[in-house]
Amino acid sequence: MPDRFSFAKLIFLFGTAVVVYQAKAQPCPENLMARDSASNYLEILSPNSDPISIPLPEVQVFPGGKERIYILLPDILTELSTPVIRWNELVLKKPLNSDENWKGSLDRALFYPTHCLPDLDESHFSEANSQEGFFYETENNRVTVQGTVSFAEVDGKQMKLHFNVTDREVPRPLINDLDGKIYSRGSSLTISSGEISYIPTDRLLTGSGFAEGDNLDQRFDFQINEFQGEPGIYVVDEGPDYLDTYFIYKIDGNPETEIFIKKFAINSSVMASNSFFEPVPFQVNSQDLEQLPLLAEMHSSSLLIDPKPVSIELPLVNQAFEGNSPNIQQIRSFTNPPVLNPDSWVNDYTVFFENLPVWNLKWVEEDSADVVKTISLQNRLPETNTDEPGIEQRLSYQQVEKMNEGFMEIFKNFDDSADTTQLKTSILSLFETNDLTTSAGMNDSFEEFLVTTISAFREAEKHALYTGSAAALPALDANALELAPVELQVNTETGLPVSRSFTFKETNIQITYEKDSISLLAVNKNQGQQSIKIPNAGLLDIYQLFGVLSQLPLAEDSQFNLGFFDLMPVEKRTVEEPNQQRLLLLPKYIHASVEVVEKLTYQGTAAIKLAIQFNGLRNPLFPESYEPDFSGTYYVSQSFPHQLIKATFNQGLTLQ
Repeated sequence: MPDRFSFAKLIFLFGTAVVVYQAKAQPCPENLMARDSASNYLEILSPNSDPISIPLPEVQVFPGGKERIYILLPDILTELSTPVIRWNELVLKKPLNSDENWKGSLDRALFYPTHCLPDLDESHFSEANSQEGFFYETENNRVTVQGTVSFAEVDGKQMKLHFNVTDREVPRPLINDLDGKIYSRGSSLTISSGEISYIPTDRLLTGSGFAEGDNLDQRFDFQINEFQGEPGIYVVDEGPDYLDTYFIYKIDGNPETEIFIKKFAINSSVMASNSFFEPVPFQVNSQDLEQLPLLAEMHSSSLLIDPKPVSIELPLVNQAFEGNSPNIQQIRSFTNPPVLNPDSWVNDYTVFFENLPVWNLKWVEEDSADVVKTISLQNRLPETNTDEPGIEQRLSYQQVEKMNEGFMEIFKNFDDSADTTQLKTSILSLFETNDLTTSAGMNDSFEEFLVTTISAFREAEKHALYTGSAAALPALDANALELAPVELQVNTETGLPVSRSFTFKETNIQITYEKDSISLLAVNKNQGQQSIKIPNAGLLDIYQLFGVLSQLPLAEDSQFNLGFFDLMPVEKRTVEEPNQQRLLLLPKYIHASVEVVEKLTYQGTAAIKLAIQFNGLRNPLFPESYEPDFSGTYYVSQSFPHQLIKATFNQGLTLQ
């Protein structure tokens, strides 16, 4: 592609909170090295460390006759409540009346890299086999499982599960049943079929069913998060993201015996909130439940409780946030901002999101001799007339790229003294191959032919580049450009952010970064002016990402954990007052993992391939926010500072 279409690198002054994650095993706490033969435990063997023993205080065993054993295992978490191992059920089988070993597999298993533990992958959780001395017996609804089950040894690393479950009663399953009444449109409906479940490990209570009345039938369902098996009052939003539809659930009783649930509607008067920062727009404690409309009364003395054992926590840390925004304790576990070199400032770079080329953003640095410098992020204005071009089709990035590659190949071998017939044929074939229409024909004069093909294509290309909009792609957030322009101030001595200001529609927003806190200020006509402070941990502003990538010491097999902050606006309405809108501002702590995959030659440049994954990122100007796993593959130059060559994403977006 010609230089004019090889979009500029995007780099600007960065500050970074970097911790290098060591892939190899490190010494573990002593309490992970001891074994207790009287309990269940997981043993991890590795050639690079001493054997590691992780106690599993509670496992749940369900016999499947004489031929099958089901063993539910507790998830293993860090002290920050991030996962180390998530697994569900170990299923062991062997033929009846056989002396063969028990063999089986795990229903699912995921391992997350964790300080001090050897790295494990899917292969280490496969091919479960019982070892000599393994004993299983079931009789009169009691079960005994004793002995060792080992998994496949791969690269010298192996897992073993040691069981000591002796004469334990097997829980009898209950009939899942929910009864009661639903009150709707002045009618009382009786629940004719209903079910209710409690998942202690997820702190989740769910129910659904069907209610019948004289003139009305109705399906219902509910989901109550953060339920821990205790009586209480819970606020539940049952509407979509943009429309608040709040209800109050009052729960009495105990899931293990009998539970009572009442559902109440909210008075519309308390929903008239003007808060920028409170997701729930009212105080539940201020509500007199006796005065609220009663929508349902439900009861169950036969509730299905998920038998998965309660997760165990280890005195370890990792960054397995599973796409979620880390809390302040979690993000403090890996941030450690250094002092940065002010010479790393580079100005005036452009970002393109290329499929279609929908956002054309430009970074502009203001010259200043002060300690604080300002960088603004602007939506790029058209450089040429953007009236509809001769080619009426809207070009995609793939068409732009393929057409330019085709033109380069055609003209590379073109002899301007030769007959133009072959050239015309090649150009018309190029248009046809890329599904572009043209009015040009073989009988046109050469000059006219070039105007209706190449010149028309160039105008269509400019139109695609400079009039792009997320509205053209339904999968993208059409409000993304409402986040720009942005003015970011950075301390040139430390590289850390000082402030960021932007306007989202009619709301002015200011983020001020202080040593131990972040101040958030918002003001608009309807909600007035409000401010709050939240904790800081030496975080960067999310718009400093690309500067960080330009300056990381990218050695082979290195991995970095970066800490960022962002503030995302969400427009909210309520079902009670659909014409009244408020803007909710959601603070986001963000973790980014940057891993060097390999060094290679990419698009003719000595490059480094990076795997980047975010946790907590929701900013629609970043392609990762549209990926299910919030990840992307980046190619940067090996030369320093590292120039971004290209980034690709599974959902079809490209950044260059």
